[in-house]
Amino acid sequence: MKKTIVMIASMDTKSEESKFVKDLLEDKGFNVITVDLGTGLRGKPIFVSDYPAEEVAKAAGTTISDILAMGKGTQDDTAFMGKMIAGASIIVSRLYGEDKLQGIFSLGGTAGTHMATAVMRSLPFGVPKVMVSTAASGDVKNWVGTKDIVMIPSIADIVGLNRITKNSLRKAAGAIGGMILAEEEPVSVKPLIAVTTLGGTTETAMRFKRKLEEKDFEVVVFHAIGIGGKTMEELIGEGKIQGVFDMSTNEVLDHMYGGMTDGGPDRLEMAGKMGLPYLVGPGNLDHLIYTSKEKIPEQFRNRKVFSHGTSIHVMRSRRTEMEELGKVIAEKLNNAKGPTRIIFPLRGFSFANLHVDKEEFDDPESDNLLLETLKKNLRPDVKVIECDLHINDEEFAYQAAEIYANLYAEKGRSA
Repeated sequence: MKKTIVMIASMDTKSEESKFVKDLLEDKGFNVITVDLGTGLRGKPIFVSDYPAEEVAKAAGTTISDILAMGKGTQDDTAFMGKMIAGASIIVSRLYGEDKLQGIFSLGGTAGTHMATAVMRSLPFGVPKVMVSTAASGDVKNWVGTKDIVMIPSIADIVGLNRITKNSLRKAAGAIGGMILAEEEPVSVKPLIAVTTLGGTTETAMRFKRKLEEKDFEVVVFHAIGIGGKTMEELIGEGKIQGVFDMSTNEVLDHMYGGMTDGGPDRLEMAGKMGLPYLVGPGNLDHLIYTSKEKIPEQFRNRKVFSHGTSIHVMRSRRTEMEELGKVIAEKLNNAKGPTRIIFPLRGFSFANLHVDKEEFDDPESDNLLLETLKKNLRPDVKVIECDLHINDEEFAYQAAEIYANLYAEKGRSA
């Protein structure tokens, strides 16, 4: 059976280039379904899309004339772009549900990239997604988000066909085709357990992973830099993960104080909502991270800052932050529906108090206040397991693996 690629683009300005890619893919044996994100305001497509702009607008509960009226007399395209995104997202989600979408492809400038990637983000992890963009070499985090979107720089502006644009589009067409033809990874019957880590705890994450794999689990590690935690939470919500060791919870701390690894307001919640076996640690809670000294909040300006290059600036988190953090973590974990524990190493939360500056980062008083705040505010069945170890001690990883295996078994007994 032929595989189907859905191509989305603003066909009033990108139909020539879209048809070039469409013909390439069809010559390779793919079906191509086209969806027009344009409004017809800036040109006339050279071919009729399978889903013309009017049908996209209709899917969003409106018409092209009404959409155009939204932006009339203003410099703000947000409203009408939002309608076309909504309509196209409904269409591609329906095609995916009907097994008529095995991959999605788009090309465009900044506006086209904004719309197309928003539509791509409505599809789940694993669906091949390729975006050829004039802005692919810049900051693309708002376009990619938590999804597996492949951004390909167009090199030249996507305005007509020439030796430069043809080369870029031909290679991009090959990319989406190759992704679709690649064999699917066989799904393991082993439970998939997620682990979070930052650089200061990576060694422990690796040890925990090896130990848990010996116990017949599969383990996936998420880099707790903000987007890592958000992605994990999303995959938990989609049912792709069966358990979590949230060792590095720095994304919660940085969210509270505007730090670099801000994981958003919902961090530390989805595993509990889904009732998964949930083990939580204080990994990397001994410091806040900022991308520039100018972004450090006023109340922290008198603290000692350790700079790693020009974009990483680290400082020790103190009593005030630890107490507030303890309350926030306890509030989130008190809503958990599954078996939940905290493993708390008493000798340090990252390599900062070992390798960065022991005098500055070794603050047992602040760490203990976090511990006491957790114990004071957690519901009785959410136990805190204290370990007289550093989080990077080999024994800590092994103890965490044993505790987690027992926690998973507890969930099985209560099912």
